[in-house]
Amino acid sequence: MPSRTPSFISRWIFWTSLSLLVLPISQAFQLGQHPKNLLSYALGEGLILASALQQSKLLYASNNCEGGTSTHLLYSDIEWRLRPPEGTSRLDRLKIKLGANILRLESKLKGGKLPPVLCPRGGRALLEAYHKEPGRRRKKIARFGFTTARGPSSAEIDATIKETYSINPPPLSASIAAIIYMFVEPEYRGANVGGMALEVISAIQCIQAVDFTVLVADDNGSGGLVRWYEEHGYSRAPLLQSTLGSPDERNGIAMISPVKIKEGFFDQCVIKWW
Repeated sequence: MPSRTPSFISRWIFWTSLSLLVLPISQAFQLGQHPKNLLSYALGEGLILASALQQSKLLYASNNCEGGTSTHLLYSDIEWRLRPPEGTSRLDRLKIKLGANILRLESKLKGGKLPPVLCPRGGRALLEAYHKEPGRRRKKIARFGFTTARGPSSAEIDATIKETYSINPPPLSASIAAIIYMFVEPEYRGANVGGMALEVISAIQCIQAVDFTVLVADDNGSGGLVRWYEEHGYSRAPLLQSTLGSPDERNGIAMISPVKIKEGFFDQCVIKWW
């Protein structure tokens, strides 16, 4: 009796043909090490955070670490998933997932090694954290929105870098990306999920050839969230308040941190990208 399972070659031809119909791979993904002069996202005009307010779909960075569990989780306890941002249509999600599967297949056929992370085009991404407790199903415990494209510099950014880090880069050469929001389920706040997410996002943005990460910390004036970010390497950036869509601290405190990635980071932290 002939097998009902199509051959490997047949499946490969099918998926490859379908991919050519719906999405050229080169248009689906972007990998790091962009040219230094690539200004692919208008962060300098405050569009990232300002548009988030207008659409009422994204929250300013908030990750209240008070309360929740006292048990600190490790990278090995979390399944990290990199996805297209909220608002991506089902069709576009299908295209991106298909493109990722074809890249994996191509890597298998050629015996190549895939990069530890690959970002979908569009300048934004969503990082999700999943955790499985013994005897229970895996569940999503946190999500984080951020940008993945090199944002343009400005005089305010140059001045902030010089003042904060005593670095004097060539004019308008430093690139930045943003954390748009951070959300951790209440019962997992205090479990180090937010701290790990900051390192994961920084590593991803580092691969994307970004120099600094910026955000707006909104803690309703309590100061707790700002202190938390300071404990994790962020500094206040008053010159960037208007640039990030929060003039006069209207929507929170502007903050900045250099991107970094530890040696062997992706050996201990595996990110599933779709």
